[in-house]
Amino acid sequence: MGVNECAFGRTADEVYCDIYQKLKTFGESVIGRNGQTKELTHVCMSISDPTQRWVERRKPSISPAFAIAELVMIMNGSDEAALLNAWNPALPKYQGRYERYPGAYGKRLRYSFGFDQINRAFEALKNNPESRQVVMEIWKPDIDLPQSAGIPNNDDIPCNICSLLKIRNGKLLWTQIMRSNDIVFGLPYNFLQFTFLQEIIAGWLKVDVGEYMHISDSLHMYVNNECSIDIEKTAHVNTEKIGLEKIESEKVFLELLVRMRELSQKECTSNYIKSIVKNKYLPEAYQNMLILLCEYIAYRHHMDEDVICCCEQNISNKLYQYMMKEWMCGRVKL
Repeated sequence: MGVNECAFGRTADEVYCDIYQKLKTFGESVIGRNGQTKELTHVCMSISDPTQRWVERRKPSISPAFAIAELVMIMNGSDEAALLNAWNPALPKYQGRYERYPGAYGKRLRYSFGFDQINRAFEALKNNPESRQVVMEIWKPDIDLPQSAGIPNNDDIPCNICSLLKIRNGKLLWTQIMRSNDIVFGLPYNFLQFTFLQEIIAGWLKVDVGEYMHISDSLHMYVNNECSIDIEKTAHVNTEKIGLEKIESEKVFLELLVRMRELSQKECTSNYIKSIVKNKYLPEAYQNMLILLCEYIAYRHHMDEDVICCCEQNISNKLYQYMMKEWMCGRVKL
């Protein structure tokens, strides 16, 4: 049957807007797990500059703080449901109610197969940059395949199957393969998750970031969850780089996880948030991530407006600042 539809662009925003219109126009009617969907099968998407990873022109806006929380969890191999839910309380509705999410990508990549796949991929490419064998596996057929009766084994079956990494012409190329891809609730975050990983590992390897390829076996949207695209809107340019030496990178992500745990506690106060926002001890790109995490908690817990203002005044990434404002405005309208 071949590839049904393709979308190629420099940025994630360009690719998303293109493939969204194609799905809306050409998608076939299919009954999904939660109702009627439009679906395209065998979809190929390519982002030539994966550092431009944010989908901006979609309405409603994505949650930038949740995207950062997911990244921190992945990099630390965490599957703690309550911790991730602190940045997305609706998550159990879609992934089930668990103490630990069985399909957590970070746990699968760093611990579930008896070794750290991210570290192994780094070591393999560092020692053999020409390798075509670096594949990081997420899918575990023993627990992810449906039962013989076709019943899912649990509510948190990974949509991502594997990641393929290669270095060509001094650039880290990344191919992400998905069995199922919700264009509203999944795709923008999938772009973020794996292009972040791509840039992080490229930093470890001291190479540039190359093309990001995203293959969806089923790209779909539920008809009752359609979003809209603001074609006239001009997307921001991300100027921030997140590449670090591996040792420093791992330390920074561990520190972000510690801060997430503190922020998620009921005892978290506005004074605590203001103190870590103003105490700029992380590399600037990562301090901006921390501020996003803080701003979400301040907003969710209805803290004083001066806490939100403190976050906005101290974040130097204008794209993050804009995305957070868009998300908060969307929540107010809801």
